[in-house]
Amino acid sequence: MDLAYFTERPQSQPVQDLIQFDLDSIRQFVSGQRAPMPDVWLVVPDGYEKSGRVLRDSETSRLLAYSTKNLALYATDGCNSCARRLPKNLESLSAEELRIFAEANELRVDIVERLAKLVKETVSGLS
Repeated sequence: MDLAYFTERPQSQPVQDLIQFDLDSIRQFVSGQRAPMPDVWLVVPDGYEKSGRVLRDSETSRLLAYSTKNLALYATDGCNSCARRLPKNLESLSAEELRIFAEANELRVDIVERLAKLVKETVSGLS
């Protein structure tokens, strides 16, 4: 599994541990739904550490994952994990549809746009 980072920067060991915890949380959530595992993962480092202080949870989603097999987007803020099914492929949503989806699900638009770009790159790489 490849992790993409919204912003590149070195991660301390405690942050790496929290990222692993969040990965496991989403995997357990997906497994509990008997759904296909996500293909694309996006870590938002700002949700894990702020001004040198490690955050056990975040006010916004800090790890997103998307499954191209069942069109589901998974997110966690370090405390809760959730899933949203999309009506069509994430990478095929227009900029306006991405904005509406992000706002309706209380996600940052720029992060959802980045995830959509990653999905598009992944899908085209599989072709």
